[in-house]
Amino acid sequence: MLKIRNRLIALFAWGLVAVMLPPAAFALPDDNACDGNWYLDIKTSSAEEGQKGWQGAWIPATVYLDRELASCTKDIVIQQPQGGKPYLSGQVSNHDIELKNASRQELPVRGDDKYLLNVNGRNVVNFWVYLPGAKDFSPGTYASTLQFSLKNAQNKTTSTQMYSFNYQVKPYVRAKLANTSDSWIKPTGLSVKLQLGDLTKRNRRDLPVFVESNGFVSMAFSSQNKGKLVNVRNKQNSVPYTLMYGGQKINLTDDVVIDVGQRPYRGRKLPLAFENKAEPFARAGQYEDVVTISVFAR
Repeated sequence: MLKIRNRLIALFAWGLVAVMLPPAAFALPDDNACDGNWYLDIKTSSAEEGQKGWQGAWIPATVYLDRELASCTKDIVIQQPQGGKPYLSGQVSNHDIELKNASRQELPVRGDDKYLLNVNGRNVVNFWVYLPGAKDFSPGTYASTLQFSLKNAQNKTTSTQMYSFNYQVKPYVRAKLANTSDSWIKPTGLSVKLQLGDLTKRNRRDLPVFVESNGFVSMAFSSQNKGKLVNVRNKQNSVPYTLMYGGQKINLTDDVVIDVGQRPYRGRKLPLAFENKAEPFARAGQYEDVVTISVFAR
């Protein structure tokens, strides 16, 4: 009987020791902990031109999160670090940025210009950086810095990163001749076969060129016969002519480059014309020249 009593006392004593252990030994994990790695990628080299009716550019972007971090993150808040609307900064101009979801729809925006990108448990979250009017940006490099913050279900910030990126705008120019195909052509050169008609009279032939560009445009002219219309049967017979641009007479005895002017051009019509003086004693026959027009932008 004494042995049983001593054993019960020992067991009771051991239980008292267990109950008196420090409470920290039984603490539960912190439900608010939200740790892990994440990074961003805004792929400016993969920018897409807008569809018909859009004048902007679409830049694909992605946020990558560890699976554990994705499970405890509700939203990603994107904003301009200094406040205000996100923008691109260039040497001569600044331009607004719009942020869209993977379906190219507007992201929700708080009143203080903060965009909300929902995570919804995903560890890969895609979105778009949209640049309105990018087609008319001046050539050059544009830069932007955005702040990204992770928010948990309690709307508490668990992590913040700054992300900077550059967007390069290259000069472009497209041109087409009137009364030709409607498709725009690249500035690799346009050849024009020139015939002015009865050379015993003064003639003028207009040649409108339509130009679309985002840069400073120049045009170069090269005459196969050095500014002369040549008789196709007798090359010794020729009649000089001049190129007219903006009321200015341009002699094509040598290659000529003229500066058209500053950007932007949206299908602007450039008035070009060819003229000859009356040559009463010009020999009968067909006279022609070939003029090559090249268009450049910088």
